[in-house]
Amino acid sequence: MSGGNQLRLRQSLIVAEVGLTVVLLAGAGLLIRTLVHLQTLPAGFDATGVMTAKASLDDARFHDPARFQKLLNESTAAMRQIPGVQYAAAGLSLPYERALNDGITLSDGKNAGSQVMSSKTYVTPDYFPALQIPVLAGRMFTYADTADSQPVAIVNRMFAQKFFSGENPIGHYVDKDILIVGMVEDVAIQPGLNARSPLSTEEGMYVPATQIDGRSLTLLHVWFQPSWVVRTAGPVEGLTAQMQRALASVDPNLPFSGFYRMRDLMARTLAMQRIEVSLLSTMAALALLLSTVGIFALVANLVAQKTREIGIRMALGSTVREAMVNVGTPGLRAAARGLVLGLLACTGTLRVMRSVLYGVTFYDYPTILAVVVTLLLVTLVAVTVPTLRIARIDPAETLREE
Repeated sequence: MSGGNQLRLRQSLIVAEVGLTVVLLAGAGLLIRTLVHLQTLPAGFDATGVMTAKASLDDARFHDPARFQKLLNESTAAMRQIPGVQYAAAGLSLPYERALNDGITLSDGKNAGSQVMSSKTYVTPDYFPALQIPVLAGRMFTYADTADSQPVAIVNRMFAQKFFSGENPIGHYVDKDILIVGMVEDVAIQPGLNARSPLSTEEGMYVPATQIDGRSLTLLHVWFQPSWVVRTAGPVEGLTAQMQRALASVDPNLPFSGFYRMRDLMARTLAMQRIEVSLLSTMAALALLLSTVGIFALVANLVAQKTREIGIRMALGSTVREAMVNVGTPGLRAAARGLVLGLLACTGTLRVMRSVLYGVTFYDYPTILAVVVTLLLVTLVAVTVPTLRIARIDPAETLREE
């Protein structure tokens, strides 16, 4: 194969490598921006100093509302005795988890009679202060909210905006006789009504755990494991054993599935996104390394092949800069073609990623700009380093060899 054909073949390979690198870098960048977006979503609560415990209540003993209430009351009371604990509560689900989705009837207001879907969570009175979920209107639940008192509920901001057109929901009724007594801030959860993102907010309603009947308890605890949540003024390290002892003092046979900090729950929710970022970033880094090595090898080979030619040109008046540009141009040209090819490929290839992108479009200009800048910098380094050998060429020695 002639020298010209070899050069064209090497340039073609570099064009393909750089084009693939652009696509992989853009894909990795989009996934990184998606992960950052999900991690920085407004949580709606304060996770600092919070530890949670999850246990199964799918036991015939706790199908009885009285025994269920006794467990919650005594266990949260025992946890409040732990030194440093400010609040202890329990709930069917927590932020960063998927909540129960249930049908609800709007009993009054503009949409009276409408059947709507909402997440639904039973909680104990200290649930909102334990998680520092802001109460925007009305009141929190109290220990006066019992099975014999007026059925009550607290809704979140999104529930009020969607079903009451942004009006104050306090005083309205749902499911015939359940009175809305409070409104709280939205919290980040795994959506179930419209799974548009691993973490999002959706319309939600909270009810007192004391007002859950036996039939509902039987069904709920087949699918859901309730959580105990503790807020402490000090570090959460060491709380696990104390919470376990507190729960064991009430029921030694309670089966635990784990103890988690709230940040651990978010990490579990976004585990797949982290894996995707790691895999694609690794592939993109390898592709970038191969492209860099390819460009470097091409230019270094040209320098070695043209050493005598360069020496003669320099003896005839050519400058080092001109020689460096002349030898580096094939590498720059191949990288530029690969960059253009990669950008064109991105317009179609990145569309397939739309289902895993959240908070960013598939052709995100800041990401594309970062890819272009990265490729340009890497190419300049890969071209410049081997051409620096030209500065060490002695024209006089070259002529003597001739």
